[in-house]
Amino acid sequence: MKALYINTRFYLVLLIVCICFVTAMFIPVFFYIACGILVLFILLLILELFLLFHLKNGISAQRIVPERLSNGDVNNIQLLLQNNYPFDVILEVIDELPFQFQERHFLLNTAIQKHQPKDISYQLLPKERGVYAFGLLNVYVTTAINFVSKRYRLAQPVEVGVYPSFLNLRKYELLATRTAMLPNGIKRTRKIGQSSEFEQIKDYVLGDDLRHVNWKASAKKQQLMVNHYQEEKAQNVYMLIDKGRTMKMPFDGLSLLDYSINAALMLANISIKRQDKAGLWTFEKKTDVFLKADNKPLQIRRIVDALYHINTDYRESNYEYVLSDSLKKIQKRSLLILFTNFETLDALKRQLPYLRALAKKHVLLTIIFENTLLDTMHSRKVNSTKEIYIRTVASKFVHEKQLIVQELQMHGIKTVYTKPSDLSVNLLNKYLEIKQQEII
Repeated sequence: MKALYINTRFYLVLLIVCICFVTAMFIPVFFYIACGILVLFILLLILELFLLFHLKNGISAQRIVPERLSNGDVNNIQLLLQNNYPFDVILEVIDELPFQFQERHFLLNTAIQKHQPKDISYQLLPKERGVYAFGLLNVYVTTAINFVSKRYRLAQPVEVGVYPSFLNLRKYELLATRTAMLPNGIKRTRKIGQSSEFEQIKDYVLGDDLRHVNWKASAKKQQLMVNHYQEEKAQNVYMLIDKGRTMKMPFDGLSLLDYSINAALMLANISIKRQDKAGLWTFEKKTDVFLKADNKPLQIRRIVDALYHINTDYRESNYEYVLSDSLKKIQKRSLLILFTNFETLDALKRQLPYLRALAKKHVLLTIIFENTLLDTMHSRKVNSTKEIYIRTVASKFVHEKQLIVQELQMHGIKTVYTKPSDLSVNLLNKYLEIKQQEII
């Protein structure tokens, strides 16, 4: 009886029978109509109960979940259903989703022919990292009669880890060529300077730079020979992720920390593919995780595992500690990409001496996030005194963000000022630009 569920059509037929019996008090012929409908209803109900319950395993199902889900991306979940009944059935499928999604109206409707399998799928968009627990798969089966349904509780509960975004890694790999990406298209980048990493001496061909003619080799071979250089590789690229309280600000369901983690993973993958060495450094009051820069195949896996557990303790970050620790941990000149967020100019000025000291020894690229909510309030039309006040306050903070960017650039600190949603594209653009300029 626990597997038996009554459908809406059951009550509709009973309602029609009741109406006919009431009408029969005034029109007697409706009494016979009501009795006929009631008898037919009972016979069909018994038939449907027999059809649904005469098989113990009338429906079988399997849920196929990826080993890992990608945070902030659309993930596909597949359901494999098998109809073992000798007739067509109608199904309602309710999957017990992890509580993190807060989905209370999940329902899939489908029909399966007799003795046939069927694959259905749905998509999930996780917004936070961690362990997600799927429960049982509830399948409600009915026939064309549709008076009652039989519930099957299938598929075993399973736990899946949600990791930093890895689904888009391949896409950014393909786009990270000698051109730089923009959110609205592709632009050419001008190569500034020339790499100093020598590769070989080769015959001169039309178009080679005459400044690279090797006169000694030319004299020996009695023809022009030129030095050939290649792009300098194996440079250190460190992702410095600030775990301070300001990085917990949410935008479109993801925190700034999660946007930073996803972008850091993307750039680490790109830099390793380009033969650079990627490293990771997360900090708050003290260093939380430090992975030395490396370009071995296992490095990406190590970075993913390290980023999976990162969270904030809502404390103020200690940049003085970062500066002192960097002198011991990072000896070689490197590209330091600092994912942080300063909301006020005063907050920046407290940390500016340490940032300037870092920029003297390394190439420091600071990520500053644009507050899209404030930008919306700043640009919208106002219709009341209250809205004028709100817009004025918003304009003040927007202007202060611009002053923060100008202050950093004035002290020679490279900056990416970006919307959280555009971080990955803009960061990759800047990385390619720095590589082209060869300033590391």
